[in-house]
Amino acid sequence: MSNETRYPNVASVEKGFAILGFAATFVAAIQAQVMTISINASRPEQTPGVCLANALFVGGLVLDLVASFLAFLTARWLQRLSEEERSELERTFSARSTPKDEKKQLAIEEMRFTDRITHFWCSLSLFIPMPLVVLGVMCMALGLQIYIWTRHKLVVGILVSLAYLALVPFVVGVFFIGSGKKRRMGVIHELGKRQGDW
Repeated sequence: MSNETRYPNVASVEKGFAILGFAATFVAAIQAQVMTISINASRPEQTPGVCLANALFVGGLVLDLVASFLAFLTARWLQRLSEEERSELERTFSARSTPKDEKKQLAIEEMRFTDRITHFWCSLSLFIPMPLVVLGVMCMALGLQIYIWTRHKLVVGILVSLAYLALVPFVVGVFFIGSGKKRRMGVIHELGKRQGDW
């Protein structure tokens, strides 16, 4: 029996981080290309707005590169888990929907504070790539917005801002799904009704 069959949750998370690593690299490449529109501006063209846009472009690029690297490390860390560790992680993922084991919960509560902080920090380090990609994309989007308002006519700034505003509800919708079972099942039901069609 393969690890994917025995540990479906762990395998899914592992694949997710591998995909996230590729996505972050792709976004970083786009940001590097977008950055070329303003980074080579001559001295008189470097207004405070252009400098701020450049700072956001570079900051977003750094965030996405770090996210890509961390996603790769997390996927690799998950691949290197021992059989016992995979089993424990699968059990922990599954425990989110089942009653808690009181003995394990008591053992966690009795752990030293410094150990709990260390474990939290390490787990956060493993699962931080997605928020970093989101922050990187937000930096790029804000940098583009500032650059457009600084360097182009008013009508261009207004049209681009309206395009951003039209997209915000869909981006928020993805994050709004959350982990609540009722909402998730409702979304799944709607997806099933559409069957891939609009």
